[in-house]
Amino acid sequence: MKATATLCSLCITVMAASTVEADILLGAPTQAVPLGTRVATAVPFKVNYSLTNSYKFVFTGIQAKGDTLGAPGASGTCGNGGQFHLKGTVSTSSNSSARAGLIEFRNVQDFNSSPLKTLLISPAVVFKATNTPITINLEWSGQGNAHKPNGTFNILGEYQKNPPAPTGSLNFASGQWAIQGIATPNATVSITRE
Repeated sequence: MKATATLCSLCITVMAASTVEADILLGAPTQAVPLGTRVATAVPFKVNYSLTNSYKFVFTGIQAKGDTLGAPGASGTCGNGGQFHLKGTVSTSSNSSARAGLIEFRNVQDFNSSPLKTLLISPAVVFKATNTPITINLEWSGQGNAHKPNGTFNILGEYQKNPPAPTGSLNFASGQWAIQGIATPNATVSITRE
């Protein structure tokens, strides 16, 4: 009787584990979107997220790693689902053009066995507010036929919600000041805070 109860509890545990949905954890710079805040539970997917009242976003690339149970049916070579594409896009509310990076896996078996893939954008793309804050739009998308995928998919970069408040003070003695090392007379200097 005890062996039967143990076997039943083992079967229930295995069945419960097999019904758990898989997740691809989507992330961006930690201060913007901590890993796992946004999740894709199936492929294909498209997840959008807006960072409102933003000051600056530097888009440097994307990275991905994961695994899947394969692809349903007999699509692709040897039933592996064909190619699997992950694309990260960053745009702003004031800029109609978007910048994107694309990581491609030949098939879901390549996705399963690949080390962390990183695609860097060179030079990095900088989205920066001028007089008023901007909205940064992030989009993670995946195309393919992967069944119950797991993994991570990150948009890489730097994010600044608010510029740091200025600290300290500057004091100048009264009088005239000459700018040294400038070949052009009457040169002006602009000091900007970033």
